[in-house]
Amino acid sequence: MKRALLHTRRRLAAVVLAALPGVTLAASYPDRPVTLVVPYPAGGSLDTVGRPLAQRFEATTGQAMILENVGGAGGLIGAARVAKSAPDGHTLLLASNGQVTIAPLVYKDMSYDPQRDLVPVVHLVDQTAVLYASAKSGYRQFADVVEAAKGQSLQIASSGNGSISHLAMELMAQQLGASVTHVPYRGAAPALQDLAGGQVPLLFTFVGSAKGLTESGMVRPLAVASPQRLAALPDVPTFAELGYPNLQASVWIGLMAPAGTPQERIERLSRIVGDMLDEPSFQQAMAANSMESKGGSVQDFQAMMADDAARWAELAKIVNLSSN
Repeated sequence: MKRALLHTRRRLAAVVLAALPGVTLAASYPDRPVTLVVPYPAGGSLDTVGRPLAQRFEATTGQAMILENVGGAGGLIGAARVAKSAPDGHTLLLASNGQVTIAPLVYKDMSYDPQRDLVPVVHLVDQTAVLYASAKSGYRQFADVVEAAKGQSLQIASSGNGSISHLAMELMAQQLGASVTHVPYRGAAPALQDLAGGQVPLLFTFVGSAKGLTESGMVRPLAVASPQRLAALPDVPTFAELGYPNLQASVWIGLMAPAGTPQERIERLSRIVGDMLDEPSFQQAMAANSMESKGGSVQDFQAMMADDAARWAELAKIVNLSSN
């Protein structure tokens, strides 16, 4: 009798929930592990955000967030995988400028359309690009780079075509009136490995990615592409201080989902992750790697991306960014 009564109550509850628009979609989500595609090889700056995010996600929702590093083509391979995945909120992209706002300026032929195939969820963090030199190179300060640019083509690595690493390089070349030889890699980790080994002399990357190699003395930061110095690199000047105020470059990192994902799930995920961004422990972890926690609404994220796209489109009018 008790079992029959319990069964009846459960069925009645299910009927009531089904009658409420969006309740079953949002309230039950996530109901299984979520895959977070990181579109670069393991060891890059996006992992610095993805790992603590995944830990807090599981603690908050009870469901695992599984990081999957899918490198190649400046992050486009990983982004395409998410764009073509089932739009149910269980496959997400840890996106950055390179795959979304910059990619159309760099690649003529893409297997996905960032505007139509991906939708914003939440803006996670911003971080500033820093110019690093190999300790095996002759570049001990930025003035050495300026001097070298007068008589030769500068060889500069990047974490891939269309990355902020690439765009910062193009900005610097434009500001210096210099010729550069671009050496693109499949992510920050392999580029840093060759920078430390002396195979390439220069690279724009981020504090978190280069932290270990900087502390070991294998690479040295020369200049910061932001208006103010970074707390993590207090002795490193900004490009503005060195006479190049327009040489500013930063990357945004955010969560995106396949187009068609139910809006109820998008909004719920945005709220869940937004609350995580407000946690002091998360903000401290990001600050330790010179990342600024952001957050805000889905609409805020969409507006920011539109501004970012317009900014880099201006550079594309001056410099040919196309890679194919």
